[in-house]
Amino acid sequence: MNGNDFYNFLKYTIVGTLGLIVDMACLYVFVEFVHIPLLIATTMAFVISVVHNFFLHKYWTFKDLSHQFNRQFISFFVIAVVNLGLTVVLMYIFVDFFHIWYMFSKVITTIIVLFTSYTANTIWTFKLRKRTV
Repeated sequence: MNGNDFYNFLKYTIVGTLGLIVDMACLYVFVEFVHIPLLIATTMAFVISVVHNFFLHKYWTFKDLSHQFNRQFISFFVIAVVNLGLTVVLMYIFVDFFHIWYMFSKVITTIIVLFTSYTANTIWTFKLRKRTV
C-alpha cells in the first residue's frame, strides 16, 4: 500500500465512521422508538447509510467527478447488498447466539466488512487500480 492508497483508505475509514454513526443512529431510533424488528431495522439503517456513504466516497474519498454516476451507484449498491447480507448474518449470530448487545454487535460487524468493502469499491466502483492480466 503506497502513500496515496493509505490516504484513500484513511478517508474511506472516516466516511465509513460517519456512515456508521448514521447507521447506528437510525438503527437505534428504529428499534427503540419505532419498534421495528431488529433485522428489518438493521436493513433499513444500512440502506440509508449506503446512500450517505456513496456521495461522500464519490466526491471526497475518491474525488471522482466522472459522469458515470449510474454505473458507479449500481456497483456501490451491489457491493453494499453483499455487505448487507454479511451484516445481517453477523448481527443474527452475535445477538442471538452470543447474546452481544445489538449496538456493539453492529460495531464489530462494521469493522469486519470494512476491508472487503474498500477493496471492492476501489477496484470495481471507482476503478482506481488497473487490472492485470
